[in-house]
Amino acid sequence: MMDEQTVQEVFITVSNGSISVSPDPFWIHKHKDQCVKWVCSQDFTVEFNANDCPFYERQFSRDYPCSGLVRRNVVTDEKRIYKYTVRVGDDFLDPGGGVQK
Repeated sequence: MMDEQTVQEVFITVSNGSISVSPDPFWIHKHKDQCVKWVCSQDFTVEFNANDCPFYERQFSRDYPCSGLVRRNVVTDEKRIYKYTVRVGDDFLDPGGGVQK
């Protein structure tokens, strides 16, 4: 079971057809075995580019909202931001996230 220290929640909200994500960017710590859990009251999808994803899986949704651990071969970098796309209905946003040591 995951606790608050290992889970970074990212909240997705939609207001007047505009998506917002908080925090943006998210930051997780690889050595603490942290993961991301996207939280939204509506159906959503999150998708990272296949060639630019810090996780073993690259697609997440309301049914599967947790990222799992960062891939072992990801090098931590305070300046590296991974872009991803959030979709809720026909609306989308391209926020980012990073992996710290």
